[in-house]
Amino acid sequence: MKHLEICPNCHSKLKLHSDGETQYCSTCEYWTKIGTVRLDSIMIYE
Repeated sequence: MKHLEICPNCHSKLKLHSDGETQYCSTCEYWTKIGTVRLDSIMIYE
């Protein structure tokens, strides 16, 4: 399964968690499941 290389929040390199299911950024504490991207901080205006 594909995973992110760069944090979408701060552009640091993401690390794989030892559980094998999540990725995290040690700089800004962003995390996401492998193969997905968390969008909770993005607001969409219509």
